[in-house]
Amino acid sequence: MIPVLIVGGGPVGLSLAIRLAQLGVPSTLVERHPTTATFPKGRALSIRSMEIYRFWGLEPEITAAALPRDHLAFYTGRTLVDPSGTRIVTNPAARPSVASPTYTLLCSQDRLEPLLRSHAERLNPGRIHFGTRLAALYTAADHAIAELVTGTRRHLLTARWVVAADGARSAIRDRLGIAMNGPTQVSHNLNILFDADLGAHVADRPSAVYTISRPDLHGTFLAVDNQRRWLFNLVADRDGSGLDRVNDSTCVAMIRSAAGLADLPISLVARQVWHAAAQVADQFRAGPVLLAGDAAHVTTPYGGFGLNCGIADADNLAWKLAAVHHGWAAPPLIDTYHDERRPVATASATESHLRLADALAAHRAGVPPRARSSDGLILGYHYASASVVPDGTAAPPGDPVTDHHPTGRPGHRLPHAWLDDNQSRSTLDVLASDGFTLLVGGDTDAAFQPMVNAARQYGVPVLIHPLNRLFSPARLERYLDTCGIGPDGGLLVRPDGHVAWRQSVAGVPPHDLIVGLARAELNHGVDR
Repeated sequence: MIPVLIVGGGPVGLSLAIRLAQLGVPSTLVERHPTTATFPKGRALSIRSMEIYRFWGLEPEITAAALPRDHLAFYTGRTLVDPSGTRIVTNPAARPSVASPTYTLLCSQDRLEPLLRSHAERLNPGRIHFGTRLAALYTAADHAIAELVTGTRRHLLTARWVVAADGARSAIRDRLGIAMNGPTQVSHNLNILFDADLGAHVADRPSAVYTISRPDLHGTFLAVDNQRRWLFNLVADRDGSGLDRVNDSTCVAMIRSAAGLADLPISLVARQVWHAAAQVADQFRAGPVLLAGDAAHVTTPYGGFGLNCGIADADNLAWKLAAVHHGWAAPPLIDTYHDERRPVATASATESHLRLADALAAHRAGVPPRARSSDGLILGYHYASASVVPDGTAAPPGDPVTDHHPTGRPGHRLPHAWLDDNQSRSTLDVLASDGFTLLVGGDTDAAFQPMVNAARQYGVPVLIHPLNRLFSPARLERYLDTCGIGPDGGLLVRPDGHVAWRQSVAGVPPHDLIVGLARAELNHGVDR
């Protein structure tokens, strides 16, 4: 019996295979398609996704494969060459105060997936199988048996856990009878992948998205390389009927009209008809099967939440599967995956639907779509589960979608701060990847030692960092204030960077606190 079978070789499945391997958990991945994605969808990697990939050591390669960050901007006009068009810049220079060691990237799926596959195959030699489909799945209380087909060969594989990362039309989810709730077919779209020399026409205003909005056309140019490879997305105003019957000449004429270049040479590559939805599965776990990525939640493309929500799924699930596999956590810890990730997925799907509706309304009114930050949803979301000990404090004020206030409140991501003048090392970089990290305000950690000793006695890894050894005095005072702890306080941080427990002032915590967190059996209320 293998520990984990991953069904689906998209970014979420491949990311999970990479992280599990880094944590010492063998997994097998199967993907029915013979190759990685060839269509450039799922382009935006959020700040939080890039923090995750940074922690895993993948940030440099992904950055090299992506568009330059100075292309992070949004253009709106009547045509691509409209001199009266407007451009909203969202690159790092425009947002110097973002509290993160990294930043958003545009790396389309056709570039990201081969990179992830290469890493997954290196870390899991002989266990990444493209061109293999799941024919049947038989589940018991503590394992599942998968019938796999590769060409004409059929074989059975038994796994302790199965992760369904098999996309929005998840066959596993359907077999389990797990319902999806939320609006479907909220827009009808045609994606046209094409080659054309448009780079020179946008060289003075490179952007990630070029929205073309006028009464007769509502569509966007989505930059793949901002030179020759492009994706044009047509949003149908009504029921979208006939989109699958649009011929090549109509596609070419439409792109030329949207570009404002009547004689533009165009080479069509591929096209897709699709319907936007904003749905979330009723449950993310059924026995030994866990849903992740689009199998668990589907968002509209507006806001770029879908892929990033899936990457966070993988990060959340990987450390929990590893902790249970290595024996330092109990199986109930896996239940907290649903408790933590489903509320975030619901918020992401809801916001994506609102943004799509807003864009459609703006088009009908003939005005640019409303700009809206998503820092709160990307960096400020927090978890409430048996793997977090609430301390009775209120959530930070403001809009949970738009506003991010760094805090050490339990459930939130640990605040970032630079540890050096060169801005090369972050507080997020010093966390343990395979256990808990205890950050204490000063050198005196004697009060915490009974708790740490009890955890280590049960095999729970705990790394201790006195913050006064990481920061200069002035920086230390600011960071302690941000985290909401005093010089004698402490934070317990999980492997996924989220704060599990906070003690603001001097005191002796319960000696079994860390063990209880690992077992997900602490008797505390869930503060939503």
